[in-house]
Amino acid sequence: MPLEIKNLVLPGITPFSIDIKENGLYGLIGKNGIGKSTLFSVLSGEIAFSQGLVRAGRVAYLPDVECFDGNLSANDYFKLLNTEEYEKALRQAKKFGVADYLKLKVSKYSLGMKQRLATVLSFSINCDVLIIDELFSGLDVAVKSAVYEELNKMASEKIVLLTSHNLKEIEHFCEKTFLLSETGIHEVKDFDDAAKEIGYIELFA
Repeated sequence: MPLEIKNLVLPGITPFSIDIKENGLYGLIGKNGIGKSTLFSVLSGEIAFSQGLVRAGRVAYLPDVECFDGNLSANDYFKLLNTEEYEKALRQAKKFGVADYLKLKVSKYSLGMKQRLATVLSFSINCDVLIIDELFSGLDVAVKSAVYEELNKMASEKIVLLTSHNLKEIEHFCEKTFLLSETGIHEVKDFDDAAKEIGYIELFA
């Protein structure tokens, strides 16, 4: 199902439109505080919008790993899924190293463990649009490689929107990338120019 936004109004941003018709892996970048997470919350229905049109089908979006209830375990979260999603979650848990602590309460998880759980849940939910918002920053290289391998598979079946502070990853893995700014949303043609606009600094060459 296409992702269609028409004349959407977000605080501090010129009304904008975007139409993504094909499944694939798409990047969304912008300076901190510009409204990327707000846009994702609008797409997922978490935040209502008063002006504009949004058509996105079923959207899966986990806004932050800290949204997990520390008194619950991975198993508890898996039980909220339907049968197909549950079976998929168990397979993903083995692949991404979550299977070893399914019964452990989330309050005992490290940040990396929470990010792995978030990854597994995000990858298991049946949806038309999957939003990945800075979930992978704490993952080690081997796990991150497996994550992107899985994302590429999923991108043939749905629209995947990915945001990350690592522009090199966005540039390398995403078919198209969009820049959200005060003037709206535009496709990135030159990553060097986009990096300058959002104040991105590559600390480690």
